[in-house]
Amino acid sequence: MNTQRRRGTDLEDALYAATLAELAEVGYGKLSMEGIATRAHTGKAALYRRWTNKHDLVIAALRDALPELPMPDNGRTVRENLRAVLTTLCDVLARPNPFPYINIVGELVREPEFRAMFTQDIVAPRLRVIQSVLRHGVETGEIAPDTITPLTAKTGPALVMQTVLLTGKPPNRAEIETIIDTMLHSR
Repeated sequence: MNTQRRRGTDLEDALYAATLAELAEVGYGKLSMEGIATRAHTGKAALYRRWTNKHDLVIAALRDALPELPMPDNGRTVRENLRAVLTTLCDVLARPNPFPYINIVGELVREPEFRAMFTQDIVAPRLRVIQSVLRHGVETGEIAPDTITPLTAKTGPALVMQTVLLTGKPPNRAEIETIIDTMLHSR
């Protein structure tokens, strides 16, 4: 065991990894600062110096595990921007990474507090990116205004997630194009 004391980003990375591993193993309801500290081979004080509670720590760990969505580029078409966003989502779900997606889905159903937090801090910012792409498409005339509904931005990520849940893998390129078609032509 490494006896050298970790600090800064090394310690933070270890705490994030321990948080996601604990979340995947015991679920949000049984997740504890003590369990995370034990898994990270550190004391609880190291956690409480950075986060006041498990909610804040879990959100920080999830944000750290997820790549930033590509920001909409006004030089690209709506389709190109949506493809970039959905491909990033697919990449998260395709590669082995620390984001415990399947475990989180179950927790969202069982833990309303976690669901609200996850929706506000993880899902909503990503939906805002998609909504800005769609709004820009309306402004430039690429998309008819009546095509956009309150569910349009949610449709793409929902279809990606459903594909993963039903097949065990994210949509391929052709399926992403079909999802984009569904988003842009639905009413």
